[in-house]
Amino acid sequence: MDHYGIKNDHHIIITARDSVYFTPRIWFLFKAFGHDPDKLHLMQGSLEEWISAGGEVDTKPTGVPVFQQMEPIHETKYKVLREPSNVCDMKHVMGALERNDRRSGDGNGNGNGNGNTLILDSRGSSFASKGHMPGAIHLPYGNWVEKDNTQKWKSIKELSNIFKEAGVDPATDQDIICTCGSGVSVCHTLLALELCGRDLQDARSTLMYDGSWAEYGKETDTPKVI
Repeated sequence: MDHYGIKNDHHIIITARDSVYFTPRIWFLFKAFGHDPDKLHLMQGSLEEWISAGGEVDTKPTGVPVFQQMEPIHETKYKVLREPSNVCDMKHVMGALERNDRRSGDGNGNGNGNGNTLILDSRGSSFASKGHMPGAIHLPYGNWVEKDNTQKWKSIKELSNIFKEAGVDPATDQDIICTCGSGVSVCHTLLALELCGRDLQDARSTLMYDGSWAEYGKETDTPKVI
């Protein structure tokens, strides 16, 4: 952050060109490492829309620091949490699945009864084609945004209806683990949960499995539904 001139008290507005899906991941990284959530914003719309509306842009050439070329800073000005919040590893996921399995009694970890951890998977078609965790609920990341504009989120009412149709209450007391294919689109679900009223400040009850299917799927001893 120091190399980019970003400070802890800065208001951060995250935007991108049309068709880019990475902006919620950037939002989540700032949030997970402790940036004031009241100073984190996603622009509703793309850079192209900003320009079309007459928004000011800087057209001067600029250099973007490459991580490998950055000089190490031993005393950084930008302060981050020692451990990111709302993040879990595969060991934690396996423990949740084992507890779900014991409660369900069917050997498949199915059912989302009281006490079970909800597993929300935001992948697209690979959820069915490559398999998924037992009991996982499929909430494709593309559902949260407008079809013709990936930078424009649907209304809170529409987001709430998507959760309702999937049988998920964002305000549930149940723990939630969000996952995807590689740890990127999962952040769409986390943001959708927050927009629909879930308090992500309680970092223990809403987690992002950063390894996601890229890690979980290649392991031979992890339970899967293929």
